[in-house]
Amino acid sequence: MSAPARQELLDGLFAPPTEAERAAIERDWESRPAPEPRGVRVELEKREKDGRRTLVVSHLVNGNRHYGAVRIPAAAPEKRLPVLVVAHGGDKGASGYHFFHHGALADEWIQVVPSFRSEPLLLTPFRAYRSEGLANPWDGDVDDTMQLLSAVLGLLPQADSSRVAVFGHSRGGGVALLMGERDPRIRAVVSVAGPTDLFLPDIRRVATRGLSLPLPRLPGANYLADSVLFALRDGRTTLPRARLEMLRRSPAWFAHRLPPTQVHHGALDNKVAFAHGERLAAFAGQVPGRTLEFHAYPAGKHRTRTLDGAVARAEEFLMRTVANASTSSASP
Repeated sequence: MSAPARQELLDGLFAPPTEAERAAIERDWESRPAPEPRGVRVELEKREKDGRRTLVVSHLVNGNRHYGAVRIPAAAPEKRLPVLVVAHGGDKGASGYHFFHHGALADEWIQVVPSFRSEPLLLTPFRAYRSEGLANPWDGDVDDTMQLLSAVLGLLPQADSSRVAVFGHSRGGGVALLMGERDPRIRAVVSVAGPTDLFLPDIRRVATRGLSLPLPRLPGANYLADSVLFALRDGRTTLPRARLEMLRRSPAWFAHRLPPTQVHHGALDNKVAFAHGERLAAFAGQVPGRTLEFHAYPAGKHRTRTLDGAVARAEEFLMRTVANASTSSASP
């Protein structure tokens, strides 16, 4: 591909989204089937010494079996508990590591950890489950997680469907934001180092490199390269379709749909640029009445442990906006 042709392709792909494009994505979201549980099975149940229970729950999405893990604290059986979806980062699958193990989120919430399409769920050393279907980062991740949430709410009488929140890191941060925008059951969102806008300059730099050099090892990069960048270059898709594929994975452009949201981002993040957090905060700030807390960490990197105090802030936010809030005050 010649330099002028490459420049023209990138200029078209990374032009700011239009109002018509944004409206098309919202129509697509509204047209998708309601997240009703199908083919739900409890694959595994473990009882801990402290009274907690861990489940592996599976369900069907478009004929593919999808798996998730559920942690239920040792609360009185009749007590209704808030529900926290925990969306993992990376593309290596989910495990018990992704649960919160200490504090109020561990002791007072039902936690739901989805695996994503084609990825494993590992809870015991000798038994793994693998969600079926082709990888579809962010967009398909949200579809599957919404269905899993429906399955869990149907299975557990103690799960309070009026108090549901979602927390995510990195790739999972993007999933959390998009789920908050698409699923009206979500009362609050916490995103840590999540991507928010695939039209930002840092993504264009990755795309520019991808046209001539191997892509960096970033979650979702290979999928987007094949289904958007290379597909456009090779004539397997059109520019309008390619742009919509990027836009439906860019939650900053739909910040007006978010419930109360808290964002954490490190200024030294070398995987998901700090500009993603700034962009979401700027867009949300333009929406009257929208609650978004943006916490910047000057010395913070990509991992949550480098963001001093982030977990404590997230716990306080979720307890305040969801666990201890009435349904009416929690609504967006």
